[in-house]
Amino acid sequence: MNILPKKRWHVRTKENIARVRKDEAEAAEKERQEKLRIEIADKEARLQLLKQKSKQKLKELDVKIIEKEISSTKLDHINLFADLEHSVTTTNKEHDLEVKEKKEEYEKKIGYLTYLGQDTNEAQKKKNWYEVLPDASRYSRSSEIKDTYDKLVLKDSDGKPKSKELDIKDGEVCWKTKQKLDPMNAFKKYCSQKKKSDTREDARNSSDLHGKKSYKEQKKVPSDKKDDKLTKLEKLREARLKREQQERYRTEVFLKKLGGSDIPSEEQPKSAKVKAKYNSQFNPELARQNYK
Repeated sequence: MNILPKKRWHVRTKENIARVRKDEAEAAEKERQEKLRIEIADKEARLQLLKQKSKQKLKELDVKIIEKEISSTKLDHINLFADLEHSVTTTNKEHDLEVKEKKEEYEKKIGYLTYLGQDTNEAQKKKNWYEVLPDASRYSRSSEIKDTYDKLVLKDSDGKPKSKELDIKDGEVCWKTKQKLDPMNAFKKYCSQKKKSDTREDARNSSDLHGKKSYKEQKKVPSDKKDDKLTKLEKLREARLKREQQERYRTEVFLKKLGGSDIPSEEQPKSAKVKAKYNSQFNPELARQNYK
């Protein structure tokens, strides 16, 4: 089965196969070297035998043999850098230490070099912002805290944090927002726009020399609509006067109660009943649709 070679106890595992192949290669190499050594020895023996035979023949013929002395010195290639290779090279230990310290400091800073069981905060000797108790101000934090807040701060091109302009004028906070929400300012703005539109219309009327009808005449409001507007304004004015009268009466009663004087027997002026448009209407006397 194909599963068996994957078991550790099986004979034909990958490790055993590799070990056997290695042993076979070593044995083949040894055998090859042994054969080569035998061949060389055989060659030397034959050469020596032939030399001896030739010497004997020369002696028989009375020929002098001149033997040359073989120099024992080996010829090597010319090495011009032998002195440099055998010389002892030394370096500046202080410089090597400085380079090593700078490298370790940089690796610790980026969180690359950490020891076993050590966190990046421990390597940098800093703390997260949520591990430190809050101070009176964020600018009074120590240098041990990570610069998480500094990364979130908007900065100028010079690298300085942008200063937020405070909306304070004459000791009043949020002055601009209050001016925007003030209804009187909106009313003044509307009046100024209306004046400008009136001046433009007058200029158009003055420039109309060909007897054409002006834009104001073309867009005249019918008289019925004007009458409706006037009646609505009168009704609203009456309702406002009634409310003011009721408020005055309440204040008088309240002040007399505080002073201990007798309360007048006159009842509070009753407002005219208003017919509501639909049942269970909330404050029908204030709803404009009931006065139409």
